[in-house]
Formats: sequence, C-alpha cells, structure tokens
Amino acid sequence: MLADGKDVCVVNLSVVYQQGREVPDADNMIKFVIKGPGKIIGVGNGDPSSHESDKCIDGAWQRSSFNGKCQVLVQSTKEPGTIHFEAQAARLWTGSTDIVTVSPVSVSTINIDKIYELKGEAAKPREVTKMIGADISFLPQLEDRGMKFTDNGVQKDAIEIMKEHGFNYVRLRIFNDPARDSGYSPKNGFCDLEHTKQMAKRVKTAGMKFLLDFHYSDYWADPGKQYKPAAWRNLSFTELKKALFDYTKKVIQELKDQGTTPDMAQVGNEINHGMVWPEGNVSNVDSMSQLIAAGIAGVKVVDPSIVIMLHVALGGQNDETKYSF
Repeated sequence: MLADGKDVCVVNLSVVYQQGREVPDADNMIKFVIKGPGKIIGVGNGDPSSHESDKCIDGAWQRSSFNGKCQVLVQSTKEPGTIHFEAQAARLWTGSTDIVTVSPVSVSTINIDKIYELKGEAAKPREVTKMIGADISFLPQLEDRGMKFTDNGVQKDAIEIMKEHGFNYVRLRIFNDPARDSGYSPKNGFCDLEHTKQMAKRVKTAGMKFLLDFHYSDYWADPGKQYKPAAWRNLSFTELKKALFDYTKKVIQELKDQGTTPDMAQVGNEINHGMVWPEGNVSNVDSMSQLIAAGIAGVKVVDPSIVIMLHVALGGQNDETKYSF
C-alpha cells in the first residue's frame, strides 16, 4: 500500500481444513491483531442480518465468521514499513500476512544512469502478441525423477502436449548459482544457465515462444525475499549495477549464440517490493530503478528486439500497480 494515510486494503479471511478446503458453516469468533504502520478501520463478514458492533473492543477488533468467512479493512499511516496482520481464534491455527507500505515518490526523484540508458533501436516500443503460456521450469526435475506425461493415454513430451492444447509461450526461470548449499537446487543446479539453455532448445524446437525470468538470486525471489546472489555481496552500488548488467548480457548472449534467443525477458521476479536487496529494496526506489534499468540494458545490448516484462505481484490492485510502474 501507499504510505499516504489514505490507502486501504481489504483482507479476506477463510476458515479451512488442514487439507485447505474451506469450512462453509464455520462461525468462529475471530480476533484481529495488527502491528506496524497501519490500523484497522472496519471489520465485516457479509452477514446481512448481523448486528455485531463494528468497533474495537478492549483494544482488539473481532468478528464472528459467517459461512466460514470475514473481512478486515486495513489503512496505512504516513510511515512506510511493514504491517504484520494476524487473525486468531480458539482451537484454530493463526492466519497471518504482511503488508508493505511505501512512501509516495515523484518521478523527478529518479536518477538515470547514462551508462544504462536505452537509445535508438533499443528504446523503441515492441508489439506483444497474445500469450497463452505457463512456467514449466520444474520439468527437468520431474523428468529426472522418472516422471512421464500422457495425453489421452498416449505418452508424449510435455512441451508438445502443451503446444497441441493451444499454448504458445513457455516461461523459464533462471537463478544465478542455484547449486550453492543455500541455493534453489543444491548440488544439482536446476534452473541454472546450462539447464535453461537445454530447456530453451526444447521450447524453440517445439516452435513455441520463450519468456526468460531472471530472479537475480541464488534462491527464490518474491515480494517477501529478494536475496542478492552470493557472488554480488560486498560490491559497491556501481559494481552491483555492472554485475547485474554483465550477468544479464552473458545469459542472453549464450542463449542467442545457440539459436534460442528469448522472445521476452522478465527483469526481476515479483518486484513490487524491489529486487537485489537491500540496495534495490522498494524503500530505495531510486537505486531500485537503476538496477532494473541495468538489467533491461543487459538484454537490449544483445538483441534490441526482445520484449521486456516487468513483473509486479499486485493482481487486482489497480492503484498500487499504476503507482509501481
């Protein structure tokens, strides 16, 4: 959310079994606890006949669930930070989530590093055609376990099955050094450059388009964690930008050299909270933007025709998505 004292989000809660199925007749009393720069301004459960008070009682907001559900309105303050929200009930495990609030900034506060500024052909907009795709980066790991795929009882390559059912794009994620002990795939190195090159050949051989997803980490990168690769630790900010640019360029160049140039490149994974922390954290929006620009430049210097995707995990949040871009 924006840390403007006005932005509000709705937290929807459901009571579920251990297996994840919702409990449609649950009427448990739910207590809501919030810590950090935010406040609860209302609770509800969708029950039109309810006469429960919509007030904070003895310092705690609460509401009984209706049909296994209830809602809470959380408003930001003018202080950026992380709001920790919990829903508690007797005999039920606690549910929780974190909400990050960021200070509104003006575009005029963003500096452009001339080294990574796009010019000429690289700066031209690109047409994006209809995409029907999936991320199948797990495929080599599944096949390594001996898993087979069939369609109507006929064994086929998984990528061919996807194509026959109308898919035209495949996304592949790539980690910097996933084989590290603390990496995504210790010792095996799944989703490293070599595994990605092998998969890219299969995708292109099938006649499908290819989206490459840079995590810029040795491990999963998402809104809750954007750990920089071990090889980039202790670099100055100037060195960090160059390392990100050089790595991106190397990956795209090796893919192009084997005839599998990505049709689209995703510079960072779920980057609404930034990437390559701490320098690229969303609280440091200027340096975050410079790192994104360095990644885009690393793609475009190899092939300016590659489409760039920026991936923010803000589905259904119109104002926050517009702000982010």
